[in-house]
Amino acid sequence: MELSNVPGRAVRKVRQDGVAELISEGRDLVVNDLLLYRTVYKHLLEKRVDILYRDDVRNRSECLEYEEYNEPMRLKGPSGFRGHDTPEQYEPGNRFVCEFPDAMLLGPVGPGLTAEGTVIADTVGTPPLTQRRTGVTIARSISENGARRTLDALRGDGEPDRRFDTVAFAVPPWNNYYHWTVECLLRVRLLERYGSETGIYPTLLVPADCSSWMKESLDIIDYTGEIASFDGGIAKANSLVVPTFPDPIPEECFWMRDRMRDGTVRDGGSDEERSNRIYIARGDATVRRVSNRDAVQRVLDEYNVDTYLLGELSVREQIDLFRRADVVVAPHGAGLTNILYGDDLTVIELFGDKTMATFDRLAASMDHEYRYVQCEQVGVDVRVDTDTLAERLQTTIRT
Repeated sequence: MELSNVPGRAVRKVRQDGVAELISEGRDLVVNDLLLYRTVYKHLLEKRVDILYRDDVRNRSECLEYEEYNEPMRLKGPSGFRGHDTPEQYEPGNRFVCEFPDAMLLGPVGPGLTAEGTVIADTVGTPPLTQRRTGVTIARSISENGARRTLDALRGDGEPDRRFDTVAFAVPPWNNYYHWTVECLLRVRLLERYGSETGIYPTLLVPADCSSWMKESLDIIDYTGEIASFDGGIAKANSLVVPTFPDPIPEECFWMRDRMRDGTVRDGGSDEERSNRIYIARGDATVRRVSNRDAVQRVLDEYNVDTYLLGELSVREQIDLFRRADVVVAPHGAGLTNILYGDDLTVIELFGDKTMATFDRLAASMDHEYRYVQCEQVGVDVRVDTDTLAERLQTTIRT
């Protein structure tokens, strides 16, 4: 979280969710982020933590490789955005699944550790995110389990709170629609390929406090194996099965689209007519609302773009909405994850000061047309240049 956004977000958090939720979020920021991650981990622990990186995992005898992937991938953050002359890239490599015997899991959000206490990179993030995600998850473990127990586990010692047999980990560091959908649900793809080859479908560990939309998405994806709750602490697994941490490569994106759309058809789907031009509002968000929403609405009305607030829709309804869409306009936000469920979309993303490649990359993998509008930053919100938005819509509809 950007520290400059804190005051504005705090006011809205109180208005929307009450003081208790603000205090909880504030504690996470001060204790977990500022104190434990940025101070304790970065200054005292980072150089002492051993990490088994993706290339090292592939060299293990227990690793099963699946399809090849030799293309470069743009970074998810600002430096990977297509608007740069030379967006920064990395090599994600081939997809794999690897087994780790006698592994440990640090609650509440990882990482997974080898029997010797080495962090398994693909339990926390992609190669460009490994260092930061390792620190963030270890900081969360120190907060929940204490420094001594966390450090013992990182040395391969300590007594776990519970034991599992054969499991895979699918607990996001943040309970956000994007992180859950792309980084957790997508692991089902390789786990089921592993299961069909070995006959072993690992129990999928998910958050104990799954939200209603998480539970609904689990129902839709319909994982072949068992699902169990992971409620934090420190756990031992007889076998931890680790798939490649998901990147939005085309094979993964199209699998996700088909699996989730098939799941909604299996459940009956929806016969309700939907607009093929949609705008995703952020009226229930604490940041990146559109400050000149009335002016923007007039442009949307001119081009027959219907407005939706995704918090009012079920996951099934969101999948169906994007499946029927041709044009999607939205400020940067997790709701754009749903472009995974569309066909031949044109995506128009609205940015403030900070551009991110998150949905730009998804659009590229799905062969969607992608355009963006650079907006004026107004506090924690954005002010849209309506002439530019109208031009983008006109060009989209004309072509």
